[in-house]
Amino acid sequence: MFDRVELSHEEAVTAARKALSATARRTVTQAFLSSLGSRRLDHRSALGSYAVGRHLLAHPLVTSPGSLSCSYCGAYAKSADPNILNFERIKWGGVRHTDPRYIALDLDLFAAQDSALPTGNDVAIFTSILEVARGMGPRARLSDLAKALSKLLPSNDAERRTLIGILGYAGILIDPDRPDFRKRFVPADEREQTPYHKDDWPYPVQWWNGSHGINEAAVADWFPAFC
Repeated sequence: MFDRVELSHEEAVTAARKALSATARRTVTQAFLSSLGSRRLDHRSALGSYAVGRHLLAHPLVTSPGSLSCSYCGAYAKSADPNILNFERIKWGGVRHTDPRYIALDLDLFAAQDSALPTGNDVAIFTSILEVARGMGPRARLSDLAKALSKLLPSNDAERRTLIGILGYAGILIDPDRPDFRKRFVPADEREQTPYHKDDWPYPVQWWNGSHGINEAAVADWFPAFC
């Protein structure tokens, strides 16, 4: 359990940027791969936070009329309970990867853990995930992909949805016509939402469908051994 710490918006952004600068991309990708077989969702989460935050800029809280969230990062001025954030991290692999407070907590806790190295089975699972995503029909939806992945790794639907969301943050599962986080931080006011009322997938993966396959350049960026 954590003591409730009230971080201002600027303090949270500073903490996130500090945690990001202290995190090595290789350790993040290795931990992500290792999580596929071990089901250590706290290890999996770090890739989402790192992928979103590595281009995060220092900025003040700027809100639009009628909004309580920052128009750049999307975070609210008030701190979230770190115990809730950590529960989400352990239970599902994270929910709020775009929030600087979550990024800071996630990567600070990740740095305090022992390094996680992938096994041959983990690598095989990831290879299979890529192959399945490449082979989805052009009309396949995210829910179809989540169902197809159920045969590949120990998981429930909520965990697979988070996994798919993280691959979206990494720029692997995206609509190539929309901005993603791989080369720059996408401001909250540029994250166009789909018109579907019940769509609760995160940006940018929410725009993916089977016709997009996978972004091979992003795979090469994060996991060069798989190209």
